[in-house]
Amino acid sequence: MKLVIQTQIRENYGAHDWNGEGECPQYWKFKGGNTYVVRDLKESHVVKINMSGIPTLSCLIEDSNEYAEEYILGYDVVEDDAVECEEWETPIEFVWGSDRWLAIRETRPDEYDSWANGITLKSESWIPLKGGERAHYECHYYDSNNQLVEAA
Repeated sequence: MKLVIQTQIRENYGAHDWNGEGECPQYWKFKGGNTYVVRDLKESHVVKINMSGIPTLSCLIEDSNEYAEEYILGYDVVEDDAVECEEWETPIEFVWGSDRWLAIRETRPDEYDSWANGITLKSESWIPLKGGERAHYECHYYDSNNQLVEAA
């Protein structure tokens, strides 16, 4: 089983020219969202999710300030072979380490991307923190032979 979480992101366009004084102008636009996946759930995890929800993951995903917000639209526990998201989306996978969550996203280019010649994979990882913050963010690019492409 796996947990699939869908979010919505909104950006406050009114905050772009705000000088930080007085009330922030409100002009919110929807900007898509993310799909988060936790794989290899044990039956005890499924029971806990069904009883208590996902409060820890919610704290790591959801964020709201004057400029933008991301919030959870919903989540489901599904079979391992269930479709997680649309074909053009790239899910963010949460993996439990020894004492904390790690977020991983591996993106491959499609016909609409214009990546540098030869790059076939972008691999990102970070430690998710409360309020949508990130620590120890890393991003690496690989070629078709899975060799790390050095930055120029």
